[in-house]
Amino acid sequence: MPVTTLAEPTTRKQWPTVKTSLPKQPGPAPLTTFLGLFSIGLGLWELTSPHGVARRTGVKYPGLLRAYGVREIGAGLGILSTDRPAFWLWNRVAGDAMDLATIAAAYAQGGGEARRKTLEAAAAVLGVAVLDVLSACEHSCVSE
Repeated sequence: MPVTTLAEPTTRKQWPTVKTSLPKQPGPAPLTTFLGLFSIGLGLWELTSPHGVARRTGVKYPGLLRAYGVREIGAGLGILSTDRPAFWLWNRVAGDAMDLATIAAAYAQGGGEARRKTLEAAAAVLGVAVLDVLSACEHSCVSE
């Protein structure tokens, strides 16, 4: 008499299969679309009102903030204009690292109220950076 293990079905029927992922939807993922639109909106704010961004974030480099605005707009347009936005999403991740370095420099130079603003800005950037990394990984690891 053959020995049956728990890993084997006791009858000729196979174990039922379990669905482990959702079906792929055509078009960009909602998070990716959000990040593209967010990038354009943030870039427009940085480009058109760098002093307003400086007042809100504690980062007192208006010329640099304008350049970051151009970078954000470019990344947003890149994300929204392609079916394979991984490059542009990783561009956003690199931009997040640059933003955090700039915020850290502003924190080191500031005091009191400016430091509080830079900490708030850093928390916001870190939150969005998590979404950027998740979306970039999702689009980089897509199996065809």
